[in-house]
Amino acid sequence: MNARPSTANPPARPVPKPLPPEFPGAARYGDEELEAVTRVVRNRSPFRYYGPRFGGEVEAFEREFARLISGVPGHPGPGNATIHATAVNSGTGALELALDALGVGEGDEVLVQGFLWISSISAIVRNRAIPVLVDSDDTLNLDPDQIRRRVGPRTKVIMPVPMLGGCARIGEILETVRGLNEERAREGLPMIRVLEDCAQSMGAHARGTPGSVAPTAPEGVHRVGTFGDIGIYSLQINKNITAGEGGVLVTRDPALARRIEALHNAGYARDQSTPVNWYGDDPVGWGHGRRLGELQGALARVQLRRLDDILASMRASHARIARHLSDLGLRTRATADASDPGDTGYYCQFHLPDRGDDASRIALGRAVASALSDFGLRPWFLHDFEVHVYYNIRPLVERWPLNGGGPWPASPRAIDPRHEYHRGTLPTLDHWLATTVGINIPSVLSAEDEAYIRDALAWVAATVIRD
Repeated sequence: MNARPSTANPPARPVPKPLPPEFPGAARYGDEELEAVTRVVRNRSPFRYYGPRFGGEVEAFEREFARLISGVPGHPGPGNATIHATAVNSGTGALELALDALGVGEGDEVLVQGFLWISSISAIVRNRAIPVLVDSDDTLNLDPDQIRRRVGPRTKVIMPVPMLGGCARIGEILETVRGLNEERAREGLPMIRVLEDCAQSMGAHARGTPGSVAPTAPEGVHRVGTFGDIGIYSLQINKNITAGEGGVLVTRDPALARRIEALHNAGYARDQSTPVNWYGDDPVGWGHGRRLGELQGALARVQLRRLDDILASMRASHARIARHLSDLGLRTRATADASDPGDTGYYCQFHLPDRGDDASRIALGRAVASALSDFGLRPWFLHDFEVHVYYNIRPLVERWPLNGGGPWPASPRAIDPRHEYHRGTLPTLDHWLATTVGINIPSVLSAEDEAYIRDALAWVAATVIRD
């Protein structure tokens, strides 16, 4: 174990050097991605349903994604995987579509954590539902023990958001929801569904029993996104694999999969036995027009084959850097299951000494992030992590209405106390955010890159954090 650096005799200041890009999938782009795009262009068939020489890239990606996401660590699922996948043109669109497919509408409530991405909130509001914030545990994700305190008769969906590649205690969350649904069934209330927003954690694994009402798969290790009723993922450039933009929805429920497929297109479901129209034959609802194009589908297929290698690289780098932080006396964010963490390794977050008042903690966090930024480590002090933090989302704090009003009541007197969003609403999360800094873990770090990162962390620990 490395000795903790002395503040009286700090290590030499590293000479800044460039690090690989922070985009896990894009950093791996090569000739295969180029050939995939070229194939679509040569076929002059960029639309997902037909063309002069239609290649079916998106449909193939959906099958391949369903097989991979239904597997356990290191092994894809069976060819007849029971997971259904639908590719769409953005992760945000996937969230809006998922909530629609689950029947979320005006006046409904969706429970969600406060450490997220703004789309997790905007998708709820755009479905004219009301976000209800739930405090976090030491994984910085939704705390299973806090769910019951926030559930109400109009609760329709619970949305865990495994942030920055770190898994929530999803098994405990689903166990809690199943218990709640047993009670609601006796009371004649609608069932609560679970939507996993896995935009930032594609490929991660967690432990538990899937199913929000009854178990839908055996207890064990599963990919995140397959525990709830619907899981969504993103293909945007910051994500583990990328087509530039795009998203995927998965579900174990065939009826829900049929509804998702219809709504992502024109709102019509296909008649599987005697289909007539490419856009579907039986009306289901109002379509979202969220189709993914064949260019993105071809790119995503190549990237999907790289996913487990990308995860293995990030996890290995993350583990070595986390051990170094521990040697420096700094604790990293808790994992949901220490025996088989399954986090993606995309971002390494560590906690600063908890000393002084709130202003002192914030000042220290900003100083540490600034110092790490000088070394190109692309850090974030989580309190300042822009619209990843509930109280930094001004339209949420101020409850901006949609055109025509809603989803919140117009009269301030009618506001439910569970519909507050100012800092202080989630005290446990607020404390974690004010004492946590994170650095990006690129997917192509060399041994020299990692040594440089460790040296930079040691220098900042000795000169900025100090005891």
